[in-house]
Amino acid sequence: MNAIQRAKASIQALATMMRGTAEARATFEAKRLPPPRATTVYINGKGMVQVLDADTGRCLGFRRTPKEAAWLQQALENGTHLHQQSA
Repeated sequence: MNAIQRAKASIQALATMMRGTAEARATFEAKRLPPPRATTVYINGKGMVQVLDADTGRCLGFRRTPKEAAWLQQALENGTHLHQQSA
């Protein structure tokens, strides 16, 4: 009986630890991912496209083509611009 009680206590302790680990991972994920941003694209002439924050009007980036600006806009709205791998 003593071995069964120790095994039961070990399993309960392991389950408690696993719950704590899951909570810690969820907290880390919530801190790591930036909130999505609403952005707008303004074409300001040939070779000059701005991506602006829709809430503040702050310029978030310049691109040469509307296609590149759309990629940046999509990345900013999805929050994937911070997770790019450097070459």
